[in-house]
Amino acid sequence: MARIILIWAGIVAGVLALIALGGLMLARSLFAEPGVPRLADPHSALGEAGWLFVFAHPDDEITANALMARGVAEGVPVHLFTATRGEAGTQYPPVVDQPHLGIVREAEARRHGFALGVASHTVLDLGDGQLRARPFDQLVERVAAEIERTRPSAVISFHPESAISLHPDHMAIGEAARQAVEALGEEGPRLVYVLAPRPGLRRFGGERGQLIADIQPDPDFAIPAPARDKRRAWRIHESQSRYLQATYGIGPRVMYALWTREYYAFADDAG
Repeated sequence: MARIILIWAGIVAGVLALIALGGLMLARSLFAEPGVPRLADPHSALGEAGWLFVFAHPDDEITANALMARGVAEGVPVHLFTATRGEAGTQYPPVVDQPHLGIVREAEARRHGFALGVASHTVLDLGDGQLRARPFDQLVERVAAEIERTRPSAVISFHPESAISLHPDHMAIGEAARQAVEALGEEGPRLVYVLAPRPGLRRFGGERGQLIADIQPDPDFAIPAPARDKRRAWRIHESQSRYLQATYGIGPRVMYALWTREYYAFADDAG
């Protein structure tokens, strides 16, 4: 009798495991871009002279930290450029008096870059929320100077029109990266856009997410994004660590159990 109970218990456990696995795969499909290939050979696609990641705020780099880690692991010099100190952001949760938030967020970004192993990290103070208000040619010059300093084979930034969230600073820094790279012509680095998964945007992003998904180009390749690295990044960015929960109602543990890849498009393919 005991043996029969054990057999049935094993069968039930197996069925429940299959149901749970099926549910997980279904949930992951809500964040996945079907048919996008993994990047098999980053050296041939992005070069090996170095990869420069150009972003607007501390914590923007979380959107691309799997590709950054991939480059570091394969011996590619990875450089990070952050245009502002994030001083105008909302704290999730509050960790410091608001006038000192820029100091804290810069430190968080530098700590994350150190954890990733970046070769260099430039943080400017161009005004959180003010990038569009600055003379645009000056912003392009700042990005161009960073390209000149690091001499990368690829520049990775936001797609200027969608910018993952339609944030004006994201759009401005993406456009500055585009113009800085285009000015160098064929001798310059290859420009790559970091994207959000459109199925997730359409299902969970409301009207704004739908608009972003409609504007984004098709992704050319994907990078596996280990959940542990994403969760570590949000822990390091302590002042923003509950942002996902506050904004989407899903914390990093659940979010990155489902969102398992980063997506990218080559600018020369995106039009």
